[in-house]
Amino acid sequence: MMIRLMNKLLCFLYRHKQLVMIGIFLVVMIYTDYAFAEDNCSEKSDEEKYLCYCDSEVIRKKYVEAGCWACDVIFTLMMSMTDVAGSIYETTKDLSMTILGFGAVIWIALYFLKALGSFTTQDPAKVIDGLLTFCFKVALVYGLIDLGIEAIVQNIVNPLLSIGIDIGNVFSGATGL
Repeated sequence: MMIRLMNKLLCFLYRHKQLVMIGIFLVVMIYTDYAFAEDNCSEKSDEEKYLCYCDSEVIRKKYVEAGCWACDVIFTLMMSMTDVAGSIYETTKDLSMTILGFGAVIWIALYFLKALGSFTTQDPAKVIDGLLTFCFKVALVYGLIDLGIEAIVQNIVNPLLSIGIDIGNVFSGATGL
């Protein structure tokens, strides 16, 4: 009896996916509007309202102290994806370098066949330029694969994130906008 009821429920959910998603969306919208109903910034002028809403204390109060369930989910997903990416990288490093090499050889062969087999006259400088551009791209990707995740994170990702953090700190410290 219970299994039959579960099967009917699952069939209903499968057939009416859009309706279920709209219902979930409405529940989430109502919850977030209810959970963050306290609004001390709405009576202020536009400039003061902007600074009030963008204050880091207001954001922290809304999400961290209110028990942001989405923050926990995103944190768990990010940690899991980072662990999986690290383990996948170690197992596929050699294979990806081999595939990159074979793909490069095939591309170069097809590139020269297309250039030399054409009935129009080819400019040798453009052919060599296209070849050298492709070889640079392949060398760059090969170097990134060979460096490893730690070097990529330290030399590429962290500097970009620190620039974003510096820009965010400049904007969050702005009081005279």
